Amino acid sequence: MKNYIAYYRVSTVRQGKSGLGLQAQQNAVQKYISGKGEMIAEFTEVESGTRKKKRVEIYKAIEFAKLENATLIVAKLDRLARDVEFTSALFNGKVDFICCDNPNANKLTIQLLSVIAENEAEAISTRIVDALAVKKDKIKKGIYVNKDGSMMKPIDGEYRLGNPNGFGDYQKKGVEKIKQNALENKANIQAMDVICSARREGMTFQKIADKLNKLQYTTRRGKQFNPIQVQRLYKRCPKIEKLNE
Repeated sequence: MKNYIAYYRVSTVRQGKSGLGLQAQQNAVQKYISGKGEMIAEFTEVESGTRKKKRVEIYKAIEFAKLENATLIVAKLDRLARDVEFTSALFNGKVDFICCDNPNANKLTIQLLSVIAENEAEAISTRIVDALAVKKDKIKKGIYVNKDGSMMKPIDGEYRLGNPNGFGDYQKKGVEKIKQNALENKANIQAMDVICSARREGMTFQKIADKLNKLQYTTRRGKQFNPIQVQRLYKRCPKIEKLNE
């Protein structure tokens, strides 16, 4: 029977705390090692897509695997193989490893995928830079038009590509629209009386979710309730009650 060291990665602190993504990786690893060996340690890398920093958990996992003569196991190969830092750490660490979704992968497989991914990333970056340069040149010559056919106009003396207010403007409008839809949705409104009443009685969000599902209440997407959805609706409870007045 082998000893295994699991390495997981989630994209944000919020995702790491909620278990989204992490649970799927854990399930895949547990399913793979069932009957094959024992899990002796787990390491989870929580990172933000907007902040690049040196990862520490992968090095801890590799060192512990070497110390315990264990096999390093990851849930999915595709994403990690595109990470140069991960593959470098794996090569230099000199430990056995296994990928649940591709058990036959070896160090050569990882290295090839990493090189291909790195070259593709560089090619994409070059294409984007070249395309932007062409667009800016057309704008200066006055031959570049917007999607509606109108000529692009300068803002503060400069020609800017994309939304002048930036992506944040679209994002803000999208979030506001989602919140408003949730407040006005009939399924949410119908469930609110149960949620507010149950919370006043001291019931947990899990028990409230179970109660709603037992009473055959559904979310606005027609799904069963879970504790996170109940908690979100409870926070909006006063607003929805106000709409009903």
